Amino acid sequence: MFGFLKRRAVDPEAELRKVLGDYELPAFRGTVLRMLDELRSPDSSASSIARVVSLDPGVSTRLLKLVNSPAFASSRSIDTVAQAVAMLGGSAVESLVLSIGVGSQLPRESTAGFDSRRFWTAAARRAAVGQALAEIVQPATKALSFTASLLEDMALPLLAHNRGERYNALLTAWHNGEGSLPDLEASEYGWTHADVASWLCASWRLPEPLSEAIAGHHPSAEELKCPVAVQLVACLGEEPGEGVDELIAEAKSRCDLDADRTVEILEVAFERAEELALLFV
Repeated sequence: MFGFLKRRAVDPEAELRKVLGDYELPAFRGTVLRMLDELRSPDSSASSIARVVSLDPGVSTRLLKLVNSPAFASSRSIDTVAQAVAMLGGSAVESLVLSIGVGSQLPRESTAGFDSRRFWTAAARRAAVGQALAEIVQPATKALSFTASLLEDMALPLLAHNRGERYNALLTAWHNGEGSLPDLEASEYGWTHADVASWLCASWRLPEPLSEAIAGHHPSAEELKCPVAVQLVACLGEEPGEGVDELIAEAKSRCDLDADRTVEILEVAFERAEELALLFV
């Protein structure tokens, strides 16, 4: 696991202590870990997964709301976890459980430079667009692209709440168009939110494909394995139209997607994201 961190000779726990200080990183609930173990077991079945997921009513309820949300555009209602596994597959359900598990660990309060509702609305837009783009350009990465696009900025709530006024001022500068967030972070601290997210992934023992996708979501991180859809949506900012023109141009350049087709994808995905965002705010 986490070979990309070993290649860089990085101790993620030590790096997190440097960045977050005495903050005690919350641990995944035991029931979520049991769900992930069952989902990854070669001996699991839809019914056995459903039994484990049902141990946590909060997760099972949110999971069913998620799979029935417009982002998944299911042709019929999915009423049980077993149905979700049967229809979507274990890999897709694992990605959704990870999305719910990680989302539940992040601070919800807003700060001077961080608006929680704006953050999750933007994350939902990226997830919906990333999923739709992956279905066209890299179908095998559809589930991963959804989760990585949703969580690619997952370090921001922790940083906003634990780095104080200095980091919140940096976020404000970013929102005011004074530079890209990674450039501002690298200049100020020597690390970026993608670096911090990769250390979080290691600390939480998240799957390496998800960790690499999150760590490499900015196109400059070419050495990391990241689905193209995840990198394409990274330019979408926290304002509704921010980064759209750049995404359209990159989709044409990297995937030969016609601009009109990309606009159509964006319009549908943005509509679906509105309800999706409510599950995480």
